[in-house]
Amino acid sequence: MLLKNLSVLLFVLVAILVQPKIPLANADEKSAPYVIGYIDHPRIHEFYKPLIKEAYKQIGITASFEKVGVKRGLRLLNEGRTDADVIRYDVVTTDHANIIAIEPQLSRGASFLLCKKSVKCHADIVNDPLAGIAVTSRFYQNFNRQSEPFSANFYEFDDFYHILHLVNTKRFDYAIAPSDFSELTLFDDYDLTYIPLIEHKLVHVIHKKHLHLKEKLSVAIATQLEKHQLRHANEK
Repeated sequence: MLLKNLSVLLFVLVAILVQPKIPLANADEKSAPYVIGYIDHPRIHEFYKPLIKEAYKQIGITASFEKVGVKRGLRLLNEGRTDADVIRYDVVTTDHANIIAIEPQLSRGASFLLCKKSVKCHADIVNDPLAGIAVTSRFYQNFNRQSEPFSANFYEFDDFYHILHLVNTKRFDYAIAPSDFSELTLFDDYDLTYIPLIEHKLVHVIHKKHLHLKEKLSVAIATQLEKHQLRHANEK
């Protein structure tokens, strides 16, 4: 009887020692930082970044944030080197197969034509071959005009503030920059005339590897937007 028990014990010990090692994938995923990219833009700093931070906190994720450029941020996200981006136009999903938009939309935004007060401001300036216009990156993608480009001369820059500075210092007469309509007073401060050219949904975006978070994030973002609306109503 004793010999039989010893044989069973020896068999169990051998089985434990020779079983394949199972990688702790789930533990690693939980401990890995969740990195969200963001563009250097006043409204993102003031409103969208804090809102998204709270939405992730609501679903149990403590996110870290990394400032990225317009193009670089999308490249990092599409390659899975970041996990999400605070806010983008919904059209970014059309040419980035690994990026998923999260509804509800955070807001509506527009690409604004910005003009010095000393020049005529009209939408057709984008077709003037003599005009030089400072624009943010992804200008053509936002307008979906890759195959039929405008006639003006466009000069791409990656920073919203730099675009405003270029027009304010009279290096350019015209610029095109994104806004959710909350920067209109800022445009006034820079003494600029402005016209919205095209509107888009503004949405939070994630890498497709986090598709399992989509439904939870949708609920969390809707909750945070509702809280903001209630706070705003109470402040009136």
